[in-house]
Amino acid sequence: MNILFLAPHLSTGGMPQFLLKRIETLLETDNKLFVVEYECLSDQYIVQRNQIINLVGKKNFFTLDDNKLKLIDIIKENNIQIVHIDHEAEGLDFNLMKKIYSDVRKYRIIETCHNVSFNPKNKIFIPDGFAFCSPYHVKTFEHIQTKKELIIYPLEVKYFNEVEYKNALDKLKFDTKKTNVLSVGLWCDNKNQAKVFEIAEQYPDYDFHIVGNQAENFADYWKPLMKKVPKNVKVWGERQDIEDFMTLSDIFLFPSKQECNPIVLREAISHELTIYANNLPQYCGIYDDFIKPLDTPKLIYKMNINLKNERYHFKKDHEDLYESILKSKVVKQPKDGKVIVNHHCVDGAFVEITGKSTSDFHIEFFVNDKLFYEDTIKSNSWVRLNRKYFTEYDVKVTEIKADRQKSSEVIFNKVFDLRGKRVMISFESSSLGDTLAWLPYCDEFQKKHECILFVSTFKNFLFKDQYPNIFFIEPAQVVVNLFAKYDLGWFYDTNKEPVLPNTIPLQQTATNILGLSFSEIKPKLYFDGDIVPFIEKPYVCIAPDSTAGCKEWNLENWQKLVYYLVDNGFEVVNVSINTKYNLQEVLQPKDLSLESTMQIINFSEYFIGLSSGLSWLAWALNKHVYMIANFTNSEHEFQSDCTRLINKSVCNGCWNNKNFKFNKGDWDWCPINKGYDKQFECQKSINVIDVIMKIALNNNNRVHI
Repeated sequence: MNILFLAPHLSTGGMPQFLLKRIETLLETDNKLFVVEYECLSDQYIVQRNQIINLVGKKNFFTLDDNKLKLIDIIKENNIQIVHIDHEAEGLDFNLMKKIYSDVRKYRIIETCHNVSFNPKNKIFIPDGFAFCSPYHVKTFEHIQTKKELIIYPLEVKYFNEVEYKNALDKLKFDTKKTNVLSVGLWCDNKNQAKVFEIAEQYPDYDFHIVGNQAENFADYWKPLMKKVPKNVKVWGERQDIEDFMTLSDIFLFPSKQECNPIVLREAISHELTIYANNLPQYCGIYDDFIKPLDTPKLIYKMNINLKNERYHFKKDHEDLYESILKSKVVKQPKDGKVIVNHHCVDGAFVEITGKSTSDFHIEFFVNDKLFYEDTIKSNSWVRLNRKYFTEYDVKVTEIKADRQKSSEVIFNKVFDLRGKRVMISFESSSLGDTLAWLPYCDEFQKKHECILFVSTFKNFLFKDQYPNIFFIEPAQVVVNLFAKYDLGWFYDTNKEPVLPNTIPLQQTATNILGLSFSEIKPKLYFDGDIVPFIEKPYVCIAPDSTAGCKEWNLENWQKLVYYLVDNGFEVVNVSINTKYNLQEVLQPKDLSLESTMQIINFSEYFIGLSSGLSWLAWALNKHVYMIANFTNSEHEFQSDCTRLINKSVCNGCWNNKNFKFNKGDWDWCPINKGYDKQFECQKSINVIDVIMKIALNNNNRVHI
């Protein structure tokens, strides 16, 4: 028979590997196979994609790109009898799927769902049969009346082959005198390579091998990890020879947090590796006899389990399903009247009507019981409000039926409630100061709404284990089944934030966007530094460098301040990341990574800096901060544990003036006095004597200048 496989993408992963195995086995028969890639996500991570093209041939491989309707021509021109979709149809182009699922089609349709996030209650298109890859889907799809088969990726007995073993050893150079531990997966928070590092440090005599691609969109997860790779861990990158790694390994480590039915886990079982993994509920108990919990006190090997070779049944189950489906009648799609209301608040309140209906649908959004917005749409249309910041919208949908009486019925009426719902807060700023300022209010938001909260920042490592109510994810990491999403950043857009951000305290930006009352909260930091100070003598940290001319305090003043501190028995440590000042009698650490800087500041006596992220960091580490900042209002930054050095007698506070917007691309930005003698007078006018006197009074130091 002529079989067409429709894959949503073929970037490296479990779904493409499943399709590859299906194609390998079915090509052993007389079937003619075609593969259509819905879209090409990457030209970099294409291990399985290339193998699939080689198997079916370039003439039988297609990529739809922008012209999705090309699929219809491909089906007709190649006399396709079975269309097997490796995705839920609802996640693909609606108009295309409406045509593909035509009631008068000659071919039959099979669907395989590869994720646990899709809600089968939202199923609109009903295939002629399902080929489930996980027992989890057998349960969740049980209400849909159509043929169902469970066809799991096969366990294939990997018999020992001495030649293959020696070849793998010659290539990979494993130390066979040691226990070799393997972990495979895309480098991202969900796959949890950080846990592998943690376990590796507990077993210094074992060798750990991590295989998987480091995609750039997850760089903010893996780049910090790569700075602290344990000595007994080797990172191999993406590989095509996973079989060789499993042949040489003793233990398989799989700390993934969310999976459907991972193929790599089944491959490890086939190699009879001892497996330590999270036994996730969606496995439905099928791996109870194969995996040990990650919290087991000691990693040991090796398990011996009698396996049956399932490859033959994998092929036969697919063939039997296709043949039986071909003999059955086409499943008729639900007639007009079956509609689904899809409502969420991701990037604005959103209501979509999908399904087959000739009715009109009147959408109403209410805020505090007052009508905020209304519109009338047809099915397979949607409404999205422009406002993106937190707003408690109540939503009502009324169906106006297409009959002579124009009868109407309220089919959806929801009061805003985030309890138990999945919500995401995304930090659009990577600035250290912004991150530290805003993070505490994510925690307050979760406590207030009792939601399942995901937070994406560019510096997640700062908050490890400090906020147990928050799931930290990497920027660009996809979170499924979200009900709401809110962005924190500097937008100057009334649809994204209700008040100009430069006119309010920095932390209030977060409370305004998230709908919280404002009071100052200090962030809780994860600090894993050494318990010994940077140096034995008492020392003070300074950070003279700035990111804009309007923030700077001049070199002469900093030097006088250093001499004063040294005269009072302190060493002075400059923790500015990109220092350009050549200050005398100042220690300049070689390692100024954020982790190292935290350790240095943590054991200092106090901190002297500008309005900068390092000042926020010192404050979060409970150091008293002397802040030399006159270009912002004194209320803009934190108030507690802070001595502010200002001069209100000159031009000041331009940052917080509603008439000006800071231009980070202009080093000389000074909206009032640029090009004149008074340019930057706000900072220049702060006298070093005043700074020294403030410090002396607070610390009972003597003053000698």
